[in-house]
Amino acid sequence: MILLLPAVAEAHPGGSDTGLMTGLMHPVFGPDHLLAMISVGVVSVQLGGHNIWRIPGAFVGAMVAGAVLGIQQVTLPYTELGIAASVLVLGMGIVFAHRRMSPWPITALIAAFGALHGYAHGVEIPRSVSPALYTLGFLISTSVLHIFGMLIGEVATMQNWLWKGLRFTGAAVTVSGVAFLLQSFSGTA
Repeated sequence: MILLLPAVAEAHPGGSDTGLMTGLMHPVFGPDHLLAMISVGVVSVQLGGHNIWRIPGAFVGAMVAGAVLGIQQVTLPYTELGIAASVLVLGMGIVFAHRRMSPWPITALIAAFGALHGYAHGVEIPRSVSPALYTLGFLISTSVLHIFGMLIGEVATMQNWLWKGLRFTGAAVTVSGVAFLLQSFSGTA
């Protein structure tokens, strides 16, 4: 479907980017965004049931709202700290989330993190691109990364050793979140 969009099908390389490709690539090449997006999918599987779709949906919905604020250049302080914290908290979610716990506190946190990620995407939209196509691009990319995380979570449930490995991976994501927080703190000083 994406290949059929006229904005992508340019006859001459090096032409102006209308925003779709830039938006598609943005979440993939930011390690904090990448880890957070995949982690949302993993945590949604760990909580199970309707949460498998509810949690990524909450993230994406809040991300759209945050993007609107960013596009409008509304000031939202401590966004980078919140994004770094999202990686830390989602890593902890991978370590501790399970089907018997209430999903609502995690869903609320994930929605807040989605708004922060969306805001960061919205503020960073290059002036030379279409905000609508850029937003569509990062929404598609984010959704694909969530689904990738869901697949990782589903595969991990097939074998106990994979499940334990996933918990260790969550610990590594948590450590990455700590590193991102330290980097954010040093950037705000």
